[in-house]
Amino acid sequence: MSAYFQLTSVAVSLLLSMSGAFASSMNEMSGQQLYTNGVKADYLAGFHSQKVNASCNTCHPSGTVSDSEREIDKNCQSCHGSYLQMGEKDKSNGLAISAHQGHLSINSCTTCHQGHTASFAYCNNCHIFNMPMKFGRAKVPFVPEDLSYYKNAVPNHEETTDVVIVGGGGAGMVAAIELRKAGKNVVVLEKMPILGGSSLLATGGMNVVGSPQQKEAGVNDDVETFVKDSLKLGKQQNDKALIQTLGEQSLDAYKWFEDLGGHLDLQKGKTGGTTHPRQLYTKTGGIGRYMVEVMEPALMKSGADVRVNSKVVKLVQNADGAVTGVLVKGKHSGLYQINAKVVILATGSYANNGKLVAQHNPQFDGIITTAQPGSHGDGLQLGGNAGAQINHLERVQIHPNAAAGTTIMITQAIRNNGGILVNRSGKRFVDDQAARNKLGPEILKQQGSSAFLIYNDEVVQKRKKVHEGYVKLGFVKEGATPEELAEKLGLPKEAFANTIKQYGTYFDNKSDPDFNRKELLSSMRGKLYAIEVIPGIGGTLGGLKANPSMQVLDKDGKAISGLLAAGEVVGEWHGMDRYGGNAVTGNIVFGKIAAQTALKSLQN
Repeated sequence: MSAYFQLTSVAVSLLLSMSGAFASSMNEMSGQQLYTNGVKADYLAGFHSQKVNASCNTCHPSGTVSDSEREIDKNCQSCHGSYLQMGEKDKSNGLAISAHQGHLSINSCTTCHQGHTASFAYCNNCHIFNMPMKFGRAKVPFVPEDLSYYKNAVPNHEETTDVVIVGGGGAGMVAAIELRKAGKNVVVLEKMPILGGSSLLATGGMNVVGSPQQKEAGVNDDVETFVKDSLKLGKQQNDKALIQTLGEQSLDAYKWFEDLGGHLDLQKGKTGGTTHPRQLYTKTGGIGRYMVEVMEPALMKSGADVRVNSKVVKLVQNADGAVTGVLVKGKHSGLYQINAKVVILATGSYANNGKLVAQHNPQFDGIITTAQPGSHGDGLQLGGNAGAQINHLERVQIHPNAAAGTTIMITQAIRNNGGILVNRSGKRFVDDQAARNKLGPEILKQQGSSAFLIYNDEVVQKRKKVHEGYVKLGFVKEGATPEELAEKLGLPKEAFANTIKQYGTYFDNKSDPDFNRKELLSSMRGKLYAIEVIPGIGGTLGGLKANPSMQVLDKDGKAISGLLAAGEVVGEWHGMDRYGGNAVTGNIVFGKIAAQTALKSLQN
């Protein structure tokens, strides 16, 4: 009897195994029919199934899909070539705009190309490009979400690590790299399909006090002057301790970036009307893209566990209120929990959350934003729900230079290197080098609520790559004479020509009697260029309250155990207006400090 039952048991196991294999085979056949002849036959998976006889296993050899979808990207590139190769193919085919050669440095096929739903060009979250793509769809925007929905959510599994970093932008990447240098286990969670955040969109520079570039140019700068300049632009409303820390550690931050292989040059002008030239920039174009191109490989090489398409929806706390982990909503893995000794919030701004901005500052209701599409203020919700102090959400930065008809920011470097602003009467109306929050409201007062940014080849030579990019995007109009440009812009020819001629004499005399501009760096003679610009929300200035150690404070001013923050999610250090270049510096300075504070916590 024993042998009989043993034989029967083996037979049953074999039958069950065969049954499972049969069921799996049937499921795959059913899936292939769905994409060959069914309702999803028009999607990318259906195309592959019909045209190249691909099966589900072709793209999903393991049968599972990670949230980051890197295994799918690998299979895509094995057939179609790398992101770089696709960009070269687009170029050889004569495409003026290529999604494979954009400033976002996207290296993930699945960011745009979806197998089981309609695809969408990620670039068009900001741009309005005509990008025909197979199986494409109309824009489906990223929208803010009320995270209180997950208050009582239950995870499907739990993991454990040393530190969780929420946000894969500049500050988050810096913190992760530093923690990995110390040998700590780090999980970086980014809700968007790509890393970089708003850092990718930065076009200006990095403020550094006492840089070798300053010394070579004979500029004698110091931290005290930097602090005074930042406080002046912030209308004395800055967190002075954070600004002091920023200035003191800015040089070390630049050296850190140099150690990764980066290099920046000194911007000659006094950006924003500050005391000394101290902003460093890249000749390759936008500083954000360049810095991410340097930092992202270092992050991946560090061995950090980096997960995109992974949204943190809740901070986990113990009975004493200490933060002990996060609840994550993965694109494919669903809700799960990561337990950690330290959580660092590096989630960026709330500039793309129009409802939240209007709630605290109704005058900006409906205004465009130049922030990246995921800037919803998630860190404020997460921190607020955990008892964090949140201050001054009414403070937003109005960037004066968005290309009209788009949400694309035009770098202030065009103005700071000599560009001027004129209205539809063909006249200047403001000190073109004034602080951003002064220029924005002044432009809104003009006819059409826009202005024209005018510059010549003297400016182009200082920011050639940036200018060429704007020409490629179709933002720039040009004229051999003021009259020719005025005709193209629809401006009064005589008035505009007089403005340009008069500004040339101001340049010669090194004095601007009309608006007292401090630096006149262009004569406005020769060939002229123009970009119509409108104000838009470039960033936010309020946020979580944190001390110089990047510990998040509660409403009583006490540090919340286990919770740190870095980057734009931290409020008050900019005051009422952001000094251009401080944000980029702050990503490195405060990202490093957050990592150092986390290391101390892990030692206790």
